[in-house]
Amino acid sequence: MYGSGSQYEKIPNPVKHTAIIWWIICGICLILIFSPAIFELAAVEAGDWIFALMFFAIVFGITAFIVAIMYTKRASLTGQMLQRNNLLAYWTYTTEQWNSYAVKEHEENKREKRNMFVLISVISIVICAILALIIQDGWYIFLFVALGIIVLMAFTAWLSVWTRYRQNQKYPGDTYICADGIYFNRELHVWRGFGAILEDVAYQQDAVQPQVLITYSVLNRYNRQYVTIRVPVPRGRENEALNLVQVLRGQSSQGQIQQPPYGF
Repeated sequence: MYGSGSQYEKIPNPVKHTAIIWWIICGICLILIFSPAIFELAAVEAGDWIFALMFFAIVFGITAFIVAIMYTKRASLTGQMLQRNNLLAYWTYTTEQWNSYAVKEHEENKREKRNMFVLISVISIVICAILALIIQDGWYIFLFVALGIIVLMAFTAWLSVWTRYRQNQKYPGDTYICADGIYFNRELHVWRGFGAILEDVAYQQDAVQPQVLITYSVLNRYNRQYVTIRVPVPRGRENEALNLVQVLRGQSSQGQIQQPPYGF
């Protein structure tokens, strides 16, 4: 079921706003880099702190410049998808279909976060218990550390689950899928560029509502972080979803995702 033109025009491009903010930060850093010269031209005496500020602006400015470029490219991709350029699929849902997905997604998200919370809590308790046995005089410190980690993880897990459920309840689902990523319910996921890799795509048959599972990975500090997106398939679009899975799976030796025989 295709959305009307007025519907998709109302969907904002939040990534563009983020890119603008980072470019503004770049401009501020650029001004701070030349702050010693600005103070000198203004005949204002500044202390040594101005050079420390300049050094900070150089270091942070380089990072801000890289992030700004990254978000500019992501904003461009999001804009193209919202204009339905080179899409592999564009899906909208009835209220009944989306509510069914939101409830199921909420339960699945709670299960995943609960399992992660239990795992991290057990690891924290074991490590702190070993340290407490080694350094017995400071056992109470490790006890508070373990409790702090558990409380922090519990709050983080709850906030993550609540935020996702609120997002699904607040907006109707709109799905834009292209060769490089997906804009799903106002969240952008990209699996090409900046170290991102499309890992797997699968079609999951369900008695209530089938789903397309898209798993990609991104570079983390020490390893790769894996993200799985569960995309509900609207009624009557099952064959299109099966074709989509085959297209995304079919990658060339250069890792380029093939374009489908259909499009928008």
